Amino acid sequence: MKTLLFILVMVIGLVGCGQSANDIGAPEIFYGQDVCDECSMIISDVRFAAATIDLNGNIHKFDDIGGMVVYHMDHPESQVRAYFVHDYNTQVWLRGETAYYVHSPQIQSPMNDGIAAFADEASAQAFAAQVRGTVKKFDELRVYVHLVLHSAP
Repeated sequence: MKTLLFILVMVIGLVGCGQSANDIGAPEIFYGQDVCDECSMIISDVRFAAATIDLNGNIHKFDDIGGMVVYHMDHPESQVRAYFVHDYNTQVWLRGETAYYVHSPQIQSPMNDGIAAFADEASAQAFAAQVRGTVKKFDELRVYVHLVLHSAP
């Protein structure tokens, strides 16, 4: 009985040590100091700042959501474990994979990609109506950035 209890405790302990992608915390960005991995500009606007953590634990920081998407299009070897963006309204970190995105030329983001992130669809729809934008989920945004915003002429 003691052996079975010991094994059970060990299994529970090992399972608890594993960190899923949902358990990963957003990296810290030092605004006005950290440099964007895509464009090498200083990251200064929290509303548009983004970050990723790859499968090797490397952290990549960006001054613009579009820059984050482009960076990982150009660096497929850097397989992303977690994407992070800020909610435009609250500036709270969100998981990029679950956020809603608004694209509009009226949004003045650092690299002029015109993309803002939101925690929920209702907030994204309300903002999109104000800026005559479109709402996209993450996979739609990646395709849009690839095909429209950063396509070769």
